Amino acid sequence: MTISAPSPSFLLSLAAIIFHLPLPMRAETEPTPHRATPTVTPQIYYDEEEEESSSAKTILGHPKKSFEGPPAQIHSSKMFVGQEISYPSGYTPACVLSNPTGHTVVVPASPNSFQTRQLGVTIETGTTSKFENTELKGFVNYGSPIQTLVPVKNEKGETIGTQIITTPNPILQPVFQTIKEQR
Repeated sequence: MTISAPSPSFLLSLAAIIFHLPLPMRAETEPTPHRATPTVTPQIYYDEEEEESSSAKTILGHPKKSFEGPPAQIHSSKMFVGQEISYPSGYTPACVLSNPTGHTVVVPASPNSFQTRQLGVTIETGTTSKFENTELKGFVNYGSPIQTLVPVKNEKGETIGTQIITTPNPILQPVFQTIKEQR
């Protein structure tokens, strides 16, 4: 099963939608004094003198009202779109074992510890907005092939020469690219 990464246009449109959403605000006409939670509600002040001096007396048949109150409370949120991958972070060293009969066994390096990383887009909103896009660019092979010298024997079991056998020994480490923006 192949999983394709989201297209850059999708990620940019997603970021545009999230950064430009208005915060919902609610105003009550009268404060409720016996509320169980300690919240502050905006107060409505109606000034008749201002209404009479104003050129716009009504808005859609309703008197003009002004809303004043405490500043809006800013909530922060975090959203991640992507996938989390595991990759090897440590390897056991390769070794070459020989037994008394002359057989050679090559054991390449193998992973022994792993880390995880999120690939995709992370968007945080609040007092500041943060955008982060992490991509996997590929892998770098830090391993080198293991070459062993083994004897070559004829049908009688006599050594007639030697041969070099090359065994792959991959030690792969990922390369990530992260783009960060903060407003």
